[in-house]
Order: sequence, then C-alpha cells, then structure tokens
Amino acid sequence: MSPHLKQFIKPGTLAMDVWQNVPPNKEQEKVDDTIARGWRMQSLQASADSLLGAATRLENDVRRETHYWEQVLSVSDKGWSISRLPREKHNLGVRFGFLEALGEFRDRGLAALRSDDDGNVLLDKGFGNNSKVLRVRIQKGHNIVGVSQMPDVSAESEAILEARIRHARDSLYEEELFHEIIRESRSLASYGVDMRESTVRLPTKLSSTAASLTSDAQEVLIDLLPLTEIGTKSQEKQTEDEWAQTIALALRLFLSYTHRERLTRRSELPPPMSSARKDTPVASIMKPVLTLLQHRSMLDDIGAYLERIKKLLDAASIDTTIETAAFDPALLRSAETIDTLMQRGLTPLHSRMKISLKIAHLSEALEFGIEMRTSISPPAFGSAMLVTSPIGLSRVEIPEMAELKDYLNTVIANALGYGIADKLADWSLNDRCGILTRTNSNDKISIEVYGDENAAQDSLVLRTPRERFEWKGEDEMKRNGFWEMVKQHVWDGA
Repeated sequence: MSPHLKQFIKPGTLAMDVWQNVPPNKEQEKVDDTIARGWRMQSLQASADSLLGAATRLENDVRRETHYWEQVLSVSDKGWSISRLPREKHNLGVRFGFLEALGEFRDRGLAALRSDDDGNVLLDKGFGNNSKVLRVRIQKGHNIVGVSQMPDVSAESEAILEARIRHARDSLYEEELFHEIIRESRSLASYGVDMRESTVRLPTKLSSTAASLTSDAQEVLIDLLPLTEIGTKSQEKQTEDEWAQTIALALRLFLSYTHRERLTRRSELPPPMSSARKDTPVASIMKPVLTLLQHRSMLDDIGAYLERIKKLLDAASIDTTIETAAFDPALLRSAETIDTLMQRGLTPLHSRMKISLKIAHLSEALEFGIEMRTSISPPAFGSAMLVTSPIGLSRVEIPEMAELKDYLNTVIANALGYGIADKLADWSLNDRCGILTRTNSNDKISIEVYGDENAAQDSLVLRTPRERFEWKGEDEMKRNGFWEMVKQHVWDGA
C-alpha cells in the first residue's frame, strides 16, 4: 500500500476473494437485447415525434405569419400608412389619424396591428369598436323636421380589419370636429349659440326678433352619437333632411380646411423664439355655417313676403312678376379647388331678387331690386338688404326684415301713386308716404299696402276724396281691379 493510502485506510480493512466465472445465459441475453432494442425504438420514435411537432409548429407559424402579412399588405395597398410603433419597435402600427389635428387627437391616430393565435390582425383594444358619428338635426318648434344621414352599420362591405380602421378614423375625425365645435361655441354665445345636454344649438336667425320666439322658430342641433345607438330600421325622409346633411357636410369640410391651414402655417418660417405662451387658435367652423343659416333664412323670409305681395297685387289685377333667389351661395359656384371652395365659404354671401309692377298706361314696368349681403365677420353683422328703386331714393340699405317689409310696402304704394299721378296734371306725389295732393286743394288720394305677420290681413287700400276701396290677398271674391277703379273714380272724375 502506498503511504498516502495507509493514512486513510487502516491495515486489514481491504480483502479479496476469488470467484468462478458465471456461465453465459442465452435466454437472458435475448431478453436484454429485446429490451435494449425497444428503448432505442422508443427514443427514435420520440425524436421523430419531436421533429414532426416542430415541423407542424413551423408550418403553423409560417401560415400565421403569411396570413398576418397578407392582411398588413392589404391594409397598406388601401392607402393606410404602416410604420413601427414609437415605443414598441418590434410591433407595427397603422396611422389613421390626421397629423394636423390637436395633440390629443393626433396621438390617438396610431394603433398597433397585433396578431392573434390564428394570424388575424387585431387593432389595439377599443379602436374601431366604440365609433361615434356627428348628427345634425333641424328642429322646428318642438318637432324634428330634418336629420343628417347616418352610416349603415348593418351591411358592411369591407373586410373586418379595414372596416375597423375606417370606423376608428371616422370616429376620431367626428370627435375632433365636435370638440372644435364646442370650443368655438364658447365664443359665439352672443350669436345665440349655446350648449345644453351635450347638444350644441345654432339659431337659424341671428337677430332676436319676435318671430324667432314663436313656436315655428328653427334651431340646428348638433351632437355626437355612438354607432351602437343607430337603429337598423330606415327612417322616413323628412322635409329638411337634405339641408341637415348639407350642414353636416359643411362642418366636416371646414374642419378639413382647418387642417390644411395648420399645415400651411407649419410649413412657413417659424416666428422668433419668445417666452410668451402660444395659444392654439380656435377653428372657424361654425361661423360660416351660421352665415349660411342666416342667409338661407333671410332668403326664405324675403321670398315668402314677395309671394304674399304678388298674391295681393294679383287680387287687385295688377300685373306683377317676382324673381326670388334659390339658396345657391357663391361658394358653390365655379370653385376649381377645395381651397377656393372653402375660402368662398368664409366670405360674405350675396343674392339678388326683384319685383316688377306693370303700370296700366306705361310701356315699361317699374322694377325694384333687392340685393342681400350676409356676413357675421367684422365689421358686418347679419344680413343687410340694399333696395334699388326707379322712383324716390334710388338706393337704400336696410338692416332688418321688419324694416324691409315696411319699405317694400311704401315703395309699392309710391309706384302705384306714381302711375296715378302720371296722368293727372295738377296732382303731385309725396314719395315718402304714397299720398297724392292736389294743387290749391285739400283733396288727397292715398295708397296703402298692409302686410302683417298674418298673411290673411294683407291688404291694398285706395282712398279717393269720396270713396275707399280695399283688396285683400286672401279674398276669393272677384272684384274690379285697381287700375279699373282708378280710371273710374280718379282719372275720369278729375
């Protein structure tokens, strides 16, 4: 034993025996070979199953990735911008928002494109599910007479992913539009704009006259409605549906124009650096719409009153023609680009109307023109009517509808008086009140035109020194005409 081994093992601890070799057992050797062969086959089968499982997983991964990238490519081919997420470089996202939107809405315009177990592309949770839409309604009194078009959510023609992206984009745009409308409404309180129960209310007339307080007064209601609250049943068409849709379209176009203006300002040279805080200017979206509402309302009022005058004069057998102006604002005519279209929408609106009276013995009719200009931007406010007349004052500017009615009544009375005085040598016309006076006499002939709020009270009165004649617009009885009575009781008796 070595010295090292002797240190650890005491003498007499190790011993040895001699054994005889065991004879080989053929049967046991066969069993051992069979067991060894079974284990080898089991190991090979496990390896084969593992390789097959890996191949299956790889095939599924390839199929899932192929399906994912096909959908991403389809989204990209439709024009959507695909990019990496700023904080998740390993994930892709789709940008459906607008770069010129306000900060909150600009940041919400990017959503991750994630993949589920089957390779389907999913937007981030919440995107495209809770879509909202701007709704414009027109209320007359207590009744809704017009509603803008709502998207049809029952029949979706696009793929699910593309539809969700589109719904997310539209909803984000509508939410930003409603946000801008609320911001602007705070500065338009003096125009009658207010917000009640999450609904912005716009008046159709800027002037607070007695007519605007009646039960027939109209308001434009603007609110934001979730798509889930839109009924699948088609609603009945109403009289003002097209006008409500026009207002909704105008609001969306003006927000788009606001984005374009922000891009233009951002492209210009920046101002010098300053410590002063830069406030985001309020977008001008509702002001042009208020101008359209005011202009259309005034056109309707003037046109309706001209129709009443024509009906009254027709009842008196006075040949009368009128030309009213259909609502066709200048912004809708000959606009070559979207910028031109929007700029015209921000400028004052002009319309022209006229009324012509045929005097019995005159070859040419007397024509009165009405030119209306509407703007709510400084320095003008509301609508102003410029009336041109062939007699008396040639051009008169009138700011209110009530004054216009009185002035039209006066100029028509003056026109009829002018026709009477033209055949009377010793009579003169006071063109301020429609009264004819006789030289060196107290005899008077007066013509009066009355137009009240109630059309049934419209009347034309002729007063001669001896008799009084009256024609009413609602009178169905056939009477002698105005010029016939003038001939019998004025000209023939002069």
